[in-house]
Amino acid sequence: MDLPCTASLKADFDRDGFVIIRDFATPDEVREIRTRAEAATRGIAREDMFSNITKGLEHRDGFFGELLHNGRHVPIVETLLGRKPEASTASLFTKTDKDQEVHPHADAVEGAVIWIALDETGKHNGCLHFLKGSHRRRAEFAHLQAHTPTDLSDHPDTFEAAMRPGDLVIFRSSTVHWSGPNHDGSVRRGFNCFYVGRKGWEKGSMKDWKAAKKAKAETASR
Repeated sequence: MDLPCTASLKADFDRDGFVIIRDFATPDEVREIRTRAEAATRGIAREDMFSNITKGLEHRDGFFGELLHNGRHVPIVETLLGRKPEASTASLFTKTDKDQEVHPHADAVEGAVIWIALDETGKHNGCLHFLKGSHRRRAEFAHLQAHTPTDLSDHPDTFEAAMRPGDLVIFRSSTVHWSGPNHDGSVRRGFNCFYVGRKGWEKGSMKDWKAAKKAKAETASR
């Protein structure tokens, strides 16, 4: 696989808060992730609104631990962030019906997330969406929460991340992101790895995020 120019990837990542690398994983790699993820999550049942998200795959199959810590994406994440990330967890995201929706939000902990499409994903079955440049306007979007509906479909910075199996998106945790409902019931699976920054950077970013959220709430109450 030929990667785009690193400098170009970095510029896009810094500007938009995310980048998509097409055909990153081979068909064989996608097939193995699917098979192992299905085995690792078999028998797991949850009833909450995020029941389609299974974290901790690295504790169920060492294959996912190896991907999380030493996958081909790791040096790319380090280059984009400009610092060495610390692995947090590997997860499988599925979506089979209209009730499985994650609303616009940014994560509290600074870092990055990688998402490898295991199936074709578009607006019809709940693909990822991003708000370009929102990682540089955190106070403006500090009120958003994953469990609270917010319609950003008409926002001029909204980007619909339609992907095919093997495509990879890397995004900052602080970039506003969401995924809509699965309208047609087709299979939509994504493999994720979550990363945070080195100690100190993570704590400082958490402090800044909480301060921005508090300021936003105080402004709204006036």
